[in-house]
Amino acid sequence: MCAVGLALFKMTLEGRERIPRSGPYIIVANHVDWKDPPAIELTFRVAIRFMAKIEAFRMFFLGGLMRGIGCFPVRRGEGDRRAMVTCLQVLRAGNPLGYFPEGTRSRDRKLHRAHPGIAFLAKRSGAPILPVGLSGTPEAKLFRSNIRVTVGEPFQLSALGLHANATEQEVADAIMRRVAALLPEEMRGYYLEAVRRTD
Repeated sequence: MCAVGLALFKMTLEGRERIPRSGPYIIVANHVDWKDPPAIELTFRVAIRFMAKIEAFRMFFLGGLMRGIGCFPVRRGEGDRRAMVTCLQVLRAGNPLGYFPEGTRSRDRKLHRAHPGIAFLAKRSGAPILPVGLSGTPEAKLFRSNIRVTVGEPFQLSALGLHANATEQEVADAIMRRVAALLPEEMRGYYLEAVRRTD
């Protein structure tokens, strides 16, 4: 599957040396297109479990593709406890987990504010977080693409330098700023000014 996907779509991976050699770890990325999960998995060349909206599994081609790369369903907007439990089980089994904190695709391709669920998951699991920036997936077509997957340094929550009473939203925002820093300025959206202040 990796060889076929890489042959059909041109993909560039920057920062391969930062990918942990084994799990568990949480890949935290921006989300702009349905091709994002396959782009990460194909360039990383490891099996990654992703959470995806339950509606996608009802679509013939997309549902089959998502099952094939190990996705599991989540009911968006309902605080799906079962999906979060599955995330923790994936990490406890020593596997990498793919997570999109925005909760859905960004139609304008700019980062939107992260939901606090990523903070809960990171705290409960204790797994290191691997920030990833994605660009080029919405425009990608067969044999005509320029998908870029940029990997940042893995980190623990303690590296964020937040105060002990930080809210889950504050933690989620600090995590997402690491993702924003990997993206072109025009894609940083909600986190543009925050990243500029730290550059």
